[in-house]
Amino acid sequence: MLEKYTGKVKLAHKNFPHHDFSREAATTALAAEEQGKFWEIHAKFFENQSVLNAQKVSVIARELKLDMKKLERKIQDPAIEELIDRDMDDGRQLGILGTPTVYINGKLLMDHSLQGFETAIATVLLK
Repeated sequence: MLEKYTGKVKLAHKNFPHHDFSREAATTALAAEEQGKFWEIHAKFFENQSVLNAQKVSVIARELKLDMKKLERKIQDPAIEELIDRDMDDGRQLGILGTPTVYINGKLLMDHSLQGFETAIATVLLK
């Protein structure tokens, strides 16, 4: 949708870690952003969420060829924890119970299929 509607839509991602080991995964993904790998590692974490642990996070980071020393330094950055805390507060205020939760122009999207996104975005753009 970002490619199809270039310049007309934007994506705002918020962290809402609430599963086992998900906060550590969110922290690592945000740290990986410094190396341009946020979305890649984020997708891998979602694919592996049922088996995510410290070892699996490390394996995935290495598979993506992240500089592990840089990653470990960035993980320690207090700004990352502050960002996650703010995102969690935002989510609780919205009543979010799980992920992924998607809003389009403030309206909760129930149909997460490609067609659901297409319909919701087209509706907003036609207004």
